[in-house]
Amino acid sequence: MTRSSEEEAEALSLGRVYEEYVRLSEVCNDYIHRSLGDIRLFGSIGALLAWDPVVRLFELDARLEQPVTPVGFLILLLVIVLVMFFDLLKQSIFFFHLRRMRELEAVLNRAAGTRGPLFHIAGGWPAWFRRYHAPAANGFWGVFYLLVLVFPSIILYLQGYAGWLFVYLPTALLLLGYHAWCALRVLHSLD
Repeated sequence: MTRSSEEEAEALSLGRVYEEYVRLSEVCNDYIHRSLGDIRLFGSIGALLAWDPVVRLFELDARLEQPVTPVGFLILLLVIVLVMFFDLLKQSIFFFHLRRMRELEAVLNRAAGTRGPLFHIAGGWPAWFRRYHAPAANGFWGVFYLLVLVFPSIILYLQGYAGWLFVYLPTALLLLGYHAWCALRVLHSLD
């Protein structure tokens, strides 16, 4: 029995669809590994933010002769927000690849002819995200936002820079609010 040229063309095109699916899956896995590695960057920023003021506050005998400068907190805030927006850019690209993978999964699942979807990584991610991932992510970002707002505010207040709170807090609220708004837009692309 010989295969018709139409069957060979269909097998070839399904092979290409599968190759593209595997390629996009590898791109997404690489994104995940690099994004989870970004936590080291957030940890480094947190260490920079907290180390000096905490150490000096626990020096009970010493007076704070060189207090943390309010400008330093503003610069750290800007660096933190830049990293957060950079992460959003990567997440947006990831979601774009997921959308393309869903299209490829639909083609592969039609060709497989199974009862349920055989290929369902990208198609299953939105439901998994909303049910399991989003609550954990919301908790992380909530705590992170609070730390970025509260810790510098306490340090500024304790070091006698209470007037700078009228600069730091509105700037932080504006930047973090804009980040949250952009993050919600990116998340709605999952629908």
